[in-house]
Amino acid sequence: MSEREIQKTIQNHLARNRELKKLIVSKGVDLEEKRTIDLHFWAFGEVAARNLEVALETAGYSVSVAKPSETDSSLWNVESQVSTSPLEVTTAFFIERLVRLAAENQAEFDGWGTSL
Repeated sequence: MSEREIQKTIQNHLARNRELKKLIVSKGVDLEEKRTIDLHFWAFGEVAARNLEVALETAGYSVSVAKPSETDSSLWNVESQVSTSPLEVTTAFFIERLVRLAAENQAEFDGWGTSL
């Protein structure tokens, strides 16, 4: 992924996060409250998935899923969880860190989610 693609990906996540924060607040959820946040990635092959798994664990994230996509065996679904607030996970710093971590491991950060 080129630097230009990385920057575009970060900007897309930040725009999406602005909308997600509005939705979360509209449901009466405190953006500063810590909760389990699921982090979603797509890795380009098993080797990339395993490398991403190690990189995530080294960065302090627990990996809960690393398996091939049900529709495309060349893609691997990697999921991690972190206990933090929606406010924290939507910061530019947090997003850039995950986008770059994924890119360094032949993967893409696909976004995050949490139960409301």
